[in-house]
Amino acid sequence: MSDTYELDDVTVEQTSNLMAQIKEHVAKLRSLQWAMLEAEENFKKAEKEYLQYSRTVMPDLFKMNGLDALTMEDGSVVRVITTTNCSINKNDADKANVAKWLREHNGDSLIRSECIVPPSQMEALKANNIIYEEKTTMNTNSVKAFLLDQLGQKGSPATITKEDLPKGLNFYQFDEMEIVSK
Repeated sequence: MSDTYELDDVTVEQTSNLMAQIKEHVAKLRSLQWAMLEAEENFKKAEKEYLQYSRTVMPDLFKMNGLDALTMEDGSVVRVITTTNCSINKNDADKANVAKWLREHNGDSLIRSECIVPPSQMEALKANNIIYEEKTTMNTNSVKAFLLDQLGQKGSPATITKEDLPKGLNFYQFDEMEIVSK
């Protein structure tokens, strides 16, 4: 059975066979969509459990027993590593506070500053007494390396403690397990 419809000079032929194919494909698409949603939910559950074991259960077990690393029967090595994350709050006040702190602790090279001058003030720039807005940015990986060095975690003596870190700088360290297979 075949019906023909005219749409803006394009002929569309609709057959019962075509409708059967569409229904079949829609059913398959729905099935795949549900499978993806279920897989995503299973992934989230597995990730949560993995992180619990990797960051809490196993590091605590190793620490309680005085272990840093252990070679398994299959030759793989399981060890506790310390992971460090660093971020700077996005608001201008916190960025300025972190930039000020870095300048006070010899971290000037980590700060990239831009001065924004309104076009109407360009002539005044040459004459001095300019009102401008300073925008600062910092590469968090460079800041993290700097902080690890200042905290004495890169082999040099510590010059600061975590309590010395400024407001607006988020610095986290946590132990987690690493498995190196042979």
